[in-house]
Amino acid sequence: MRLLDIVLGVPVSRKRVREESERFIAARGAGPTRETINDNLSHLTGKSGALLQAQGLFLVIATFALEKDWPLALPAMLLLIVSALAVMTNLRTVFIGLAPNQADVGRAEVENVVRTAQVASSRGARFNVCLYLTFLSVVLIGIGAVFAGR
Repeated sequence: MRLLDIVLGVPVSRKRVREESERFIAARGAGPTRETINDNLSHLTGKSGALLQAQGLFLVIATFALEKDWPLALPAMLLLIVSALAVMTNLRTVFIGLAPNQADVGRAEVENVVRTAQVASSRGARFNVCLYLTFLSVVLIGIGAVFAGR
């Protein structure tokens, strides 16, 4: 899992997210940690929207390449479509409230932060995978352009 954490840039297992969240809460407190995670979620939503816009531009280029019969244009286009559909899931709204069955308010707050961090982690991993797929599609288009010019 550590290798996957490194490749994706975020902890991906629920256990690691919980450990990291509780470590941050112990060092900074629940409120500041929640604010930081919420800011990160907001930033990630903005980045996801920007990536979706870039994918739209690359899709136009891939369509041109497909029309000109460039090699690898179709796989590039399919990667862009799959990546765009996946990154769109980062744009949906979520509500993460306090767990209703928590009698201890302090523990409920910790659980809220952990659940928010888990959402941020999964969205961060999804964003990075989509970014990698977008880059791969651009590389495929570039390779197709080189071979089309010969």
